[in-house]
Amino acid sequence: MKEEINIPLQKEEDFVAANIRRDNYSRIRDLQALEFNTAIASRLNAKDKSQVKCEKCGKEFTVETGTIDLVKCPDCM
Repeated sequence: MKEEINIPLQKEEDFVAANIRRDNYSRIRDLQALEFNTAIASRLNAKDKSQVKCEKCGKEFTVETGTIDLVKCPDCM
C-alpha cells in the first residue's frame, strides 16, 4: 500500500491576484504611515512653539513656549 501525498498546485492567476493584493495593501499601509509620521512631526513642532498676537500692530508671530509673556512682535520692539 502506497501512501501518496497530492499537493494541489495553485494556478498562475492566483499568484498574480495575490501579488496585486499585496502591492495594494503595502501601498495603503505606506500612505497611512506617512500620514501618521507627518501628524506626529507637526504635533512635536507645535508643542515647542506658540502663536501670539502683537498688542501694538495685531500681527501674529511665533515664540518659544517659555517666552509667552512677550506680547510685542520683533518689528514693534
